[in-house]
Amino acid sequence: MKKGESYVGAAASVYLNYAVVGAATIFISQYREVLAQSWHATATAISLVMAMVGLGRIITILFAGAISDKIGRKKTLLIALGCDAIFLIGASFANNVWVAGIAAMFFGATNSFGDTAGYPALADAFPDKTATMNSFVKASMQIMQMIFPFCVKLIHDPRITACILVLLLFIDAVITMKAAFAPQLEEAKVDEQEKNTEDKVEGVSQPKLAVDGLMLITLGFTMCFTFYIFSLYAPYYGQYVLNESAANANQLVSWYSIASLISVFVTSVLVTKIKRLTLIIVYSLISALGLLFMVLSPSLIAGEVGSLLIGFFAAGGIWQVGLSVLTSYFPQGHGKITSYYSFAPAVVYFVAPLVAAFVLKANSISTLAVFWITAIITIISVALTLILIIRSRKFKVEN
Repeated sequence: MKKGESYVGAAASVYLNYAVVGAATIFISQYREVLAQSWHATATAISLVMAMVGLGRIITILFAGAISDKIGRKKTLLIALGCDAIFLIGASFANNVWVAGIAAMFFGATNSFGDTAGYPALADAFPDKTATMNSFVKASMQIMQMIFPFCVKLIHDPRITACILVLLLFIDAVITMKAAFAPQLEEAKVDEQEKNTEDKVEGVSQPKLAVDGLMLITLGFTMCFTFYIFSLYAPYYGQYVLNESAANANQLVSWYSIASLISVFVTSVLVTKIKRLTLIIVYSLISALGLLFMVLSPSLIAGEVGSLLIGFFAAGGIWQVGLSVLTSYFPQGHGKITSYYSFAPAVVYFVAPLVAAFVLKANSISTLAVFWITAIITIISVALTLILIIRSRKFKVEN
């Protein structure tokens, strides 16, 4: 489309940001041994540092959407890029867990401002292709996460890697400043009286934020929990459960990322042909089966198959499909609605590593316990989506 073509620069800036975010998300887990020595930290302390990402996101996410709607997507994206640079430099050069923890909080802010700028920017520029464009966000992240473990094998010093990533952020900042962003969509004016009349006709003719919105936000939490925990702790599964070397264990993330990258393109096609909630429940069910295979029958085959299944069905853009359902249910104020949905991952980023910190030890039993927790959370995703599908039959909104 001609309209879409004029915003290619804006889309490029968003996707480059998420590419670096993809690397930054697994930066600590990939360099866990080197950073543990630099920070004088145990495995538990490293998980606590990871939890600080979530705390930083929780602190910023609820007002990041309002800021994005107020000052615009471009300026908000620049804030995200700056916060990411602070995280990478701070974490890689830190000499104790306190400095590392503070740096990690800035990465939480990166996620908050990046999500509330990036997704709405794509929605504003490509209103007819929002689900597809959102899926490509995952493509940019997964391409980087697929490559990153190999980069870690080649570059043993996290400081060098951090400086390279910061250079990419600087390039992205230049692209962002020069790119044309689409005008923000005006907040829809809803006539409350007309809405109440509709509700009386069919009982529930439109989705309700307090019910359907809350369930979708909770679904955002459970889906994010699945792929985030897996991306962080798959190397632990390889190292402690399968007794692989740290370098080989890291490769499970590459299998996960390859499958996720393939899924992005498959999902972007399927989302135009299959109802979105149907797609979510199928993907969540297969993800749960993959995790159960890993914990019930631990082996290298189970690790690789599980990595492929979680990568394809949990991390291949299905979270973004959930966001597109939410924004279609409640089209007013994309920035604010996105911040609500992104609050769920904010909690994940804090709670998941925190839970793992108290469960995870350098042995197979505790590592499997983390994956059992993840499997249970994924099953909850299936149950939530089933309820949403049943309720969606009453709505006039496409799901």
